[in-house]
This record gives sequence, C-alpha cells and structure tokens, in this order.
Amino acid sequence: SERNAAGGLALLPQMDDAIAARDRVATRYWEAVNQVQGLRCLCPPGQEGHNSYAFPIMVGQGYPLSRDGLYQRLREQDLFARRYFYPLISDMPMYRDLPSAAPGGLPIARRAADEVLCLPLYPDLDPVDQERIIEVVSRP
Repeated sequence: SERNAAGGLALLPQMDDAIAARDRVATRYWEAVNQVQGLRCLCPPGQEGHNSYAFPIMVGQGYPLSRDGLYQRLREQDLFARRYFYPLISDMPMYRDLPSAAPGGLPIARRAADEVLCLPLYPDLDPVDQERIIEVVSRP
C-alpha cells in the first residue's frame, strides 16, 4: 500500500547501518556457536549482498538437546528463538493426505523442520542479551 511504501522509503537511509549492525550480531554468533558440537551455522556473516535477516542453526546429532529442547531452554530464559520451516505445510490438515505430502518423499524438508532454529537477531540486540543467548546455546 502507499502507506507501507512511504514507511519503507523513510527507513531506506538507515538500512546500511541496520544491516551492518545485524552483521555484527551474526558475526558474534558465528564466532561463538559455530564451534559447538552438534550445531551447524547455515549462513556465514559478511557475504556480499547478505542482509543477516536471520541466524539459522541446525541442531543435530552430537548436541545434547533436540531443536525443540533448545527452543524450550531459551524460552525458559525469556529468550525467543524461532523454529523455521515448522510445521511443514505438508503436515497441515488440508495437505497431509496428498501423495506429495508423504513424509518419505520429503526427507530434506523434514530434517529442516525438525532441526532448524533461528537465534534472535536484530540491529539493536543488546550484547549482554546476546551473550546470554550464546551461553544457553553453548552450554546446554
């Protein structure tokens, strides 16, 4: 709408600073989390054209908690991560009976739905809060 377009245009001059701030947050996550056994960071920061919109990690084998266990542990500390690709569209009632929704036919999507967690990331994330997030993720 015109109203949303006007709001977006008003924010454009601040976008470079916001993206740089998001990249600093993503870089700190990468440095701290990428070495944790069982976690895999999916988007290296600092890539040309990347806006660090989200910081997705895969919680896999070798990590002491499931993705949902880590999600809950963060929530208990009033830290709010997001489960991406969850639930899969193919799990919704209107699609689950379709042949294309058979779980065996969607192994990569199923894995993403079960393992991807996006850590909180926004330009003004307080470094103290980010360290709390890193602490919970690094030492479950």
